[in-house]
Amino acid sequence: MKINFNGHSSTERETEISQEELALVFEVMKELLLSHIVYGKFDYRYGSYIQQIVTKLCEDHSVDVYYEKDRVNFFNAILEKMVNPYESN
Repeated sequence: MKINFNGHSSTERETEISQEELALVFEVMKELLLSHIVYGKFDYRYGSYIQQIVTKLCEDHSVDVYYEKDRVNFFNAILEKMVNPYESN
């Protein structure tokens, strides 16, 4: 995958991201989501967009978003089943 981005200078740069690197980014995203699920504060009315999505998912599946063990186990189960689309088989 080729990406373009503006670096620290005013020159636009282009680089190639390998499938292995994309797979690593995907795994990092999963870990960061889980970290947010564990340590985030959830209030559907005042939370961030991500917190509102997490709260809605929990409510839609009868998961107590305010009970950490329930919330964490629910998202752990989801993340364990998620297949990394960038990993080669």
